[in-house]
Amino acid sequence: MTRPGFILEVEKRTPALLIGDGGAGHLATLPLGTQVVYPNEYDATILDVNQAIGAALRTPRGSAPLAELLGPGRTLTVVVSGLDVAPMAQDIRGRLVEQILDVAASRQVNDVRVLIAVGIGRRLTDRELVAVLGQRVVDALQPDGLVLQHDLADPAGSADLGLTEAGEPVLVNRRLAESDVVVTVNVARAFEDAGAGFLAEGVVAGPTLDVCLGFGAVDGALERVAAVLAEKLPLFAIDVVTDQADVAPSFDYLGRREWEWSVRQRLALRLARQGRGVARDRLYRSMWEAGHPRATAAITAGAATDVAEATRRVLADQQVVQLPAPVDVLITSAPGRTRYNAGTPADPITAAWSALRGLDRPGSPLRQGGAVIISHPLRQDFSSTEHQASGDFFAQVLTRTTDPAVINAEHERRFAEDDWYGHVHRDRHAYAGILPVYQWYAISRARAHCGDIVWVGADRESAARMGMRAATTLADALEIVSNRVGPDPRVGYLHPGATMVTDVVDERVEGRG
Repeated sequence: MTRPGFILEVEKRTPALLIGDGGAGHLATLPLGTQVVYPNEYDATILDVNQAIGAALRTPRGSAPLAELLGPGRTLTVVVSGLDVAPMAQDIRGRLVEQILDVAASRQVNDVRVLIAVGIGRRLTDRELVAVLGQRVVDALQPDGLVLQHDLADPAGSADLGLTEAGEPVLVNRRLAESDVVVTVNVARAFEDAGAGFLAEGVVAGPTLDVCLGFGAVDGALERVAAVLAEKLPLFAIDVVTDQADVAPSFDYLGRREWEWSVRQRLALRLARQGRGVARDRLYRSMWEAGHPRATAAITAGAATDVAEATRRVLADQQVVQLPAPVDVLITSAPGRTRYNAGTPADPITAAWSALRGLDRPGSPLRQGGAVIISHPLRQDFSSTEHQASGDFFAQVLTRTTDPAVINAEHERRFAEDDWYGHVHRDRHAYAGILPVYQWYAISRARAHCGDIVWVGADRESAARMGMRAATTLADALEIVSNRVGPDPRVGYLHPGATMVTDVVDERVEGRG
C-alpha cells in the first residue's frame, strides 16, 4: 500500500522543516508560498522472501522456469549488481544467488560463475562480497576463482553484439556472450535500471559506455544498449524492489513528515547535528553503510522486457509524485549515498552530479533558465584510495576549465587511459579514472538548463571552481537568485527521504534520486 506524496504550501504557521544537506539534515524556515514536495510512503512488504524467490524462479514472466533452462553441459553466469545499493542485513542478492546455485546444482550444471557488475564503479572488497553474496556463496566459489568482477580494465576483453538501432556499438563482457544462460540479480532503484537496464552500465566495455555517458551521448543510448543486451544475451532476469529506507533506523526521521516525528526522532536529529563536525566519516557510515535490514517489496523473474515492465510499475507506485508545473526556483539536496561514493562521504563532484543530473530532461521540476539552491558542504575530501582520479580532476582540470568541450578535447584521454588509474581501479578498489569526466558531462548538461546554481553552507572555493556560487544561508541564496528569477518566483522544495520521481503535468516522467 502506498501513502501518496503530496505538496505542502508553506504558510505563516508552518514550522521549520527539514533541509537535506547530504548528512543528518537541519531545520530551516522556508519562504511563504514554497511548494514542499513530500515523497510517497510505500509499505508493501513480502513476508516470506524465500518462498517468493522460489515462486519467481518456478513461474517466471515470459520465460520457461529457470530449472528448465539449465542442464548438464550448460554454462551459467549469474550477474549481480554491485554497490549501487549498500549491502544490507541478509542481503536479498545473496539469498537469490543461493537459490539459483541450488537449482543449478540440482540440474548438474558444473560451469558456473558469479559476476559482479562494477562498470565504472569500484570493485567490492572481500568483506563487501560476503555482505552482498553471503558467506556460503563466497566460500563455495571464490577459492576457485569463480566470483568475478567486471570493470573497465577487464583483461578478458569484450564480445561484439553489434549495433543499436542508432548505430551505437554494443561490446559486452565476453563471459556473458559465451554463456548458455545468464541470470541477472538486480536491486532496481530507478526506472532505467529495470530488466537489462543495469547491464548497460555494469558489464559493457569502454566504447559502449562512452556513447551512453560520454561527451557526445544522446538521450536514450542506455535504453538502446539495454535493448540489444536483452535481445542478444540468453537472459533470465530477476529484479528486486526493496523498501526505500536508505538510512539506518536510528535516522528514520529523514523519511518522515515533520509533524509526525516522535520524541526519539527529534532527539536523533539533535544528536546527529551536535556530532556532525567531529566525526563526519563515522556519521556517514552509521547512516548509510550500517548494513541494516531492508524489506522486500517485489521480486520478479523472467524475460528481461517483461521483468522491466513489472518492475517499473512497482517503482512508479513507490516514487512518482505529481507536480502542477515546473518551478522558477528549486531547493534540493544531494543524497548522502550514491552509487559513486559507497563507503565515503560525497566529494564536490559527486554531490553536484547527484543533485543536478536529470534536471535537463523532459519532466524536470525546474523550468528552463530557473535557479537551483542546494544544501551541501562541498568539502574537498577526496578519498586517496577510492577517488584519486576525482581529486586530480578537481585540482588539475577544473582550475583550468569547466567547459565540457575543452575537457573532452584536452583532458578526457588521460583519465580514460592512464595506467595508474587503471591499476588502482582494478587492484585497489578505486573508481574508474573516467568517472569524474562522465560526471562532469552530466553536470554540464544540467548547468545548461539552469540559470543559476547556488550552494548553501558550502565551501566557497569548491562552488566557485565548478562555476557555481555559494551562500551562507537559504535566505542569502534566495536573495542571490532573485536577480534572475525576480522578487516573487514560484519556489519548490524536494523534501529529503525516499527516492522521488517528478511527474509534471503535461510533461514526461523522468527519474530523480
